[in-house]
Amino acid sequence: MKFAENSTQSAEYLRQAIPLMVKYNIPPNPLNYALWYTYVSNRVPNLNYKIDQTLDTYGTCPTLLGEQLFREHVISDEITDSEEAQNQIIALTNTLNTQVDHAAKHTSDFGCVLENSLKDLNESENDKEITSIINRLAENTASITESTNLFQKQIADAQAEIASLKEELQKTKQDARVDPLTGLFNRRVFDSELDQIIGSPKHAEATLIMIDIDNFKKFNDEYGHLMGDKVLQYFGKLLKTECQKPILPVRFGGEEFAILMIGQHQEAAHNLAENLRKKIQAIRIKQKRSGKVISSITASFGISHRLHNEDAEQMIERADKALYLAKSSGRNRVQIA
Repeated sequence: MKFAENSTQSAEYLRQAIPLMVKYNIPPNPLNYALWYTYVSNRVPNLNYKIDQTLDTYGTCPTLLGEQLFREHVISDEITDSEEAQNQIIALTNTLNTQVDHAAKHTSDFGCVLENSLKDLNESENDKEITSIINRLAENTASITESTNLFQKQIADAQAEIASLKEELQKTKQDARVDPLTGLFNRRVFDSELDQIIGSPKHAEATLIMIDIDNFKKFNDEYGHLMGDKVLQYFGKLLKTECQKPILPVRFGGEEFAILMIGQHQEAAHNLAENLRKKIQAIRIKQKRSGKVISSITASFGISHRLHNEDAEQMIERADKALYLAKSSGRNRVQIA
């Protein structure tokens, strides 16, 4: 998106944006400045509509939703450029596949020529025939050499282009907020989102689910950390699938996960937790070496619904106590604070 305002108009938009950011507890970072600058300029009516809806629901604009709105309405052109880079890599790969097929066929044809020529040489006693065979071999050798050199140059050019495209894509994908093993957001994002919701002027509905994999240390000791990582990866995939936006699943730390639900009641959290508990209990993991099927994976859940004037730490503490009660009561169960 291009910003064409003069300095006076820009300053006026900024003077309008900052009080709104303060009012709605919006973190003062460059992304939010750009988002709210665009909002007060009224240049993207659909963005204003979405922000107004968000404020009405949450009393603020949660960081992750703000980032989503920023991508969709402020830098959509730049995202398109990133997608084009990915498409270029796909097209380049397809071209290389075609070139590989061509080079392989050329090599195969040369092999047949070489095989037949050697056979003819062994059977021929005529000098003219021998000379003809040698000339044919020389021509084909020159051809395959030229084809090989061309293919090597194409490979080198493609590798350089791929390296450049990968570097560009890597810049857009690196995110210190994402847990690399599970693909979920990490504790840092959770704390930021919860603090923003708690600090909003509106008393938004907020429910927290804390999850802990039962006997995970024992599982690691018995089956090894690689199997443990597979379980964590499965958890990440399951939570991503079952927790649709704006529900926020995160890896809280170690074998502990958390789910933050904004604008939903405790009953919805309990239903989600029960659904996850049953699906986790049904996990079956097969060891490649022994062929043994592991079916002893369960998880315990603790739920707390935000109380009036409760801060983030108190809400987490109550969910933790409910989780502890679920584990001490036999594990593989959901407990509400």
